[in-house]
Amino acid sequence: MLAVIGGPTGAGKSTLVNSLVRAPVSVTGILRPTTRTPTLVCHPRSWARVHRHGLIPISAPALPANVALIDAPDINSVDQANRDLANELFDDADLWLFVTTAARYADAEAWRHLRAAQQRKVDLAVVLDRVPPQAIEEIVPHLSELLGEPVPLFVVPDSQLDRQGMLPERVVTPVWEYLQKCAASKIADMSSQTEGGD
Repeated sequence: MLAVIGGPTGAGKSTLVNSLVRAPVSVTGILRPTTRTPTLVCHPRSWARVHRHGLIPISAPALPANVALIDAPDINSVDQANRDLANELFDDADLWLFVTTAARYADAEAWRHLRAAQQRKVDLAVVLDRVPPQAIEEIVPHLSELLGEPVPLFVVPDSQLDRQGMLPERVVTPVWEYLQKCAASKIADMSSQTEGGD
């Protein structure tokens, strides 16, 4: 299963990817856009099958088996080539994991991409990053209302990063478990289609 991690600049996409794989595989920083070249990471057992867009995968044993992640360029990058590549990567995805922040979740550019995902019936999940704990009860219902349909929503509260710039493992565990569940479901669907065709 290929999950593309996308969203606006500075939303914390690369930090999320690094935290999910428990290794600093994707560059983070304060310069924008940060992600100029997409990063492809996957479980070692999937390494031979996930070469996409000329990217060489990085082995990440901490990922669930049969899961590959791409940290995509920013959807609102000042660089048109970055925006075009982000769209290409989204087209190739089995799952869009859309990352936005408490401060930016209502931006028009984000909603253009979210609506596109909903219209194309792509599996979609949203990560709401850097949420002040006192604002969770106000922001989450509003975002759910804006989405207009049930979409898996993961809230990442404002958290202290560790020395490698990663979120605490407990914060990203729900996302990790969701990826594992989606991959298992995709494999089961493919197996049933194969059996049905025999």
